[in-house]
Amino acid sequence: MADDETAKIDAFVERFASTLADAGFPRLAARVFAALLASEEGRMTAAALAERLHASTGGVSGAVRYLVQIRLIRTERDPGTRRHAYVVDGSWYEATVTGNPFLSRGEADLRAGIAVLGDSPAADRLQETLELIQFLRAETSAMMRRWEDRKATLRARRTA
Repeated sequence: MADDETAKIDAFVERFASTLADAGFPRLAARVFAALLASEEGRMTAAALAERLHASTGGVSGAVRYLVQIRLIRTERDPGTRRHAYVVDGSWYEATVTGNPFLSRGEADLRAGIAVLGDSPAADRLQETLELIQFLRAETSAMMRRWEDRKATLRARRTA
């Protein structure tokens, strides 16, 4: 890869990481995620990430732990070695949309709260929140089905 192209990719990684950090991501985790997205294979070892980002391997280790925990990347064993590689693929956006713990666990908590609060304005607010979560879950599922259809159409256009 030419130095000019590498510099442009590095600039993109830093710009996108800054956007993610502004949205609440830890800074190095944002840089790691952006670097993986922009990498040729979408797969890098911690050492390669540290080198690419001019960061410590310990910092990268914490960043990838965070990204794995929130399901934006996954870990694979580097074939034939004891090293791990970190991978970003198309599943990250599905995890982002469908993996929200508030949506998945919030319903049971809200139902319990409604039962405790009985007939009250607070219970009414919880009920409305429960209905919003149910709506969001249904819409999210429908949206992901539409995305899969659109993605298939886009891939067909690119290969045509």
